[in-house]
Amino acid sequence: MLKLVFIVIVLIEAVNLTDVSYYEILGITKQASTQEIKQAYKKLVVKFHPDKNPNEAKQEKFLKITEAYETLKDPEKRRNYDLYGSYTTYSRKYDYKSQSEYDNLYYKGLYHNDPFVNTLSGSSFYNYLNEGFHFINFYSPFCPPCQNIADHWKKLAEIYKGIVKVGAVNCKYHNSFCYNSMRIGSYPTLLFYPNGKNGNYLYYRGDRTFEALDDFVMTYLNSHVHVPTVSQLRNTDRPIAYVLGTNRIDRSALTRIAYRLNGLVAIAIVEDESLRDKLSESDYTTIVFKYKGFIKDIESTNEEDVLKDIVAALPKIELIDPEKLKNIRNKLRRGEQTPWVLYFSTKGSDRLVLHQMRMSFPNLNFGEIDCDKWAELCSSLHVEAAPAWAVLKRGGAYQRAYAPADARTFVRTAAAALSLHTLSASDLNKILEGDVGVWVLLVVPHGMPWDHMAGPFAQTSMHFNNDENVSFGIMICTASTDQHCRGVAPEKPVVLLQNFTRRHTYRGELNERELLEYINMLRDSEDLELTEKQVLEISDPSREHAWLVAYLPAHCGAFCDDLAHHWMIVASKLRPLTFVRVGMLQCAKIKSGFCTNIRSATARLYPIASGQHYSVSLQHLSQAPYILEWALQFIDDSVVKLNWKLFAKTVIAEELNPTSGNKPWLVYFHSPRCYRCYEMYADFAIAGILLNNAVQLGKVNCLNERGLCQHEHITSYPSLKLYLGRNSRQRFSSVVTLQVRDHKSILEEIEPHLRRYDASLLATRDGAASNSIRHDEF
Repeated sequence: MLKLVFIVIVLIEAVNLTDVSYYEILGITKQASTQEIKQAYKKLVVKFHPDKNPNEAKQEKFLKITEAYETLKDPEKRRNYDLYGSYTTYSRKYDYKSQSEYDNLYYKGLYHNDPFVNTLSGSSFYNYLNEGFHFINFYSPFCPPCQNIADHWKKLAEIYKGIVKVGAVNCKYHNSFCYNSMRIGSYPTLLFYPNGKNGNYLYYRGDRTFEALDDFVMTYLNSHVHVPTVSQLRNTDRPIAYVLGTNRIDRSALTRIAYRLNGLVAIAIVEDESLRDKLSESDYTTIVFKYKGFIKDIESTNEEDVLKDIVAALPKIELIDPEKLKNIRNKLRRGEQTPWVLYFSTKGSDRLVLHQMRMSFPNLNFGEIDCDKWAELCSSLHVEAAPAWAVLKRGGAYQRAYAPADARTFVRTAAAALSLHTLSASDLNKILEGDVGVWVLLVVPHGMPWDHMAGPFAQTSMHFNNDENVSFGIMICTASTDQHCRGVAPEKPVVLLQNFTRRHTYRGELNERELLEYINMLRDSEDLELTEKQVLEISDPSREHAWLVAYLPAHCGAFCDDLAHHWMIVASKLRPLTFVRVGMLQCAKIKSGFCTNIRSATARLYPIASGQHYSVSLQHLSQAPYILEWALQFIDDSVVKLNWKLFAKTVIAEELNPTSGNKPWLVYFHSPRCYRCYEMYADFAIAGILLNNAVQLGKVNCLNERGLCQHEHITSYPSLKLYLGRNSRQRFSSVVTLQVRDHKSILEEIEPHLRRYDASLLATRDGAASNSIRHDEF
């Protein structure tokens, strides 16, 4: 013990105490108990107490020892110190010389220049998670422990490149994502994903040193790969690497090598000297690689060098030249071959990933294009820098991967998205000029983030794999081609639908479901636009259909562009009502005659065979749910607004005073503060109309009728209930709670209840519903 105290004292005298932790100052570990902290402090006081040391340097050391003790003896102070460090350390590390230095750290974080740590944001985080191991550091750049772990984190990322995807999120800048989405409560928080996006994460709670992090990751590697020690040489046709003794290469490095070569090369350790002599006569050989009569001695003990030597000895991937590429593409256009994965290489490119990919996708063809030799070919395929990936698909479509895309995810998606193309500037111009049919385009100006859009866009394109009339294209502009993108996407990436010369801009959230609905809606609404002549014909009282028409004035700009988008949603939603037609007069394209009287955006509802119409300004009623609610009250006025008195008299009075022949009630409970209620109201109303008077329709405003909604046990908005009174088939009244979904689902759910209750109610249902509405019958 005396020897230990002496060592601690010598260490304290030898170092600058401002550069070590409180635990190091007291000579204890982070796991020390409160009693051990007190004992260590007492021993140091004997040596450094000011009464015995008039020397100023030793008095300063005593103050540091006392500061460390006062902090660590208190459990709360100790916890805060473990999380955030000491105030003096914080002040010293973050004494910025200028506001610009502070801003640089705030916006860019600690890892923005590191080639191995991926800097993540809220928008890129979920796309970053793929297969395999992921280790994510949620930190603040102004947190001392976060600063202390930075070098260890960078080293971990470098050592485990190709094995673990190591990332970092600057929670000072992306505070909302860290706190609200990930529930990060302290910094740094380290989350390990052992199964990528397909499983849960684990909190890392060990020491924040490279050695501890390395040990933690290695436990998972060891569970996935085993390097056996063999007593005899194996007879195999597969590539195998014999390691001549574990004393020649670090065991952790060997495990990493085995993990990265897993499935490509078998790794085995040979400890027996006689076997080692059979494999190699050289005393400097570390590994002997064997494959089908080929033998290679590897002398290096460096992990990366060993990997390069083994990969260089693997069977070569087929090299592709311009003529070979032309032949492949012609065959793909004729549907005669499976897709080809192209790897663009240059001198020194790491081909390990190429071999790993070929093993992962045995049903695909793989080829390598040397961009040093075929620079012009690489340029024509939109490859500005190698290494890079691309896929040639059945049918001839070509798609290029853009960093930071995960190669495995890209290949799997691209090979399945047969209608998705990577575009050149000339391709884009031809499409925008209307020369090449119907295209859905993702246009990305130079330098704009878009990786979060790639997945949903590709997934949407797969719905059109067998539709020769629709193609998808991605145009990622470079500095030299940016003027082509900025013409249609001046500020951010956009999705366009170019139908020959007609262009539409998608303004919704980019997800697969909504984008697919938008594309189908546009295709079904191509004839939505009306001429002045057609508008005049609609005004004729002898019309046979109800008409809902939007009048959009000239010089309306982006507001009317948004209105046109919502009007297409309205038309799509009303399609099941065969007696309703929807149209739109866009005066920006006409600017004469009738349009001269259109001064503001207006909607008009023309009832069937009526000389009157109903109008509303679209300046404030500009979104589809509100427009639909307004229109449906004139299209069909059968929905009754129910209060408590009317509800008791008409809906539930049957229990007390049953009368024969009364129809069931379908009641929609909502709140005017609930946007979802407005969104789903149209489906309720349309379902009620298509039931063709089989039920009575009602709606209840729960904001005004709180007592009624509480009595009916309404706990969420919107809610939908079917009230079935007593009749010859059922002795008691009943209430059925229905799911508020699209009108088809509501009908499918309600019809069995009505058939059991009284099948005659549905006698007039046949023919009332229709799955289509045409806009071309003028």
